[in-house]
Amino acid sequence: MSGSYHIAQANILYAVDSLKSETLADFHELALTVDALARKAPGFVFRLESLFDLPEDPYMVNISVWETLEALRDFTYGGEHADSLRIRRKWFKPPRGAPSVLWWLPAGSLPDVDESMARLGMLNAKGPTPEAFTFRRSFPPPLS
Repeated sequence: MSGSYHIAQANILYAVDSLKSETLADFHELALTVDALARKAPGFVFRLESLFDLPEDPYMVNISVWETLEALRDFTYGGEHADSLRIRRKWFKPPRGAPSVLWWLPAGSLPDVDESMARLGMLNAKGPTPEAFTFRRSFPPPLS
């Protein structure tokens, strides 16, 4: 793969209760541990977590950037992060569509919440495309 592109990922999680509630306290504790592991993982570039604690619909958006799809896959499905995926229903409701999206972006650029939500919307509307895809159906980076 050319070093001119990195892989971005975003996921949206709808909480079962207020993000500040005792119900999610152990999630926040685990999230700190997983975040620290991500920042030390091979291929890690960037991470942003945005919390929207709306009374009627609390949710969070997690965004990260990795050097390669393989580095992201290894982190996502290995170690403590994989363990947290197995118990996520304790804290979060089932997704309303695709829970996560992947896309290529030029190395050195960083996605924001608006772009991430737009990519998730593309995936939900069209299915996997080179602009918005999944681990199961991924695409190579654009040609430089």
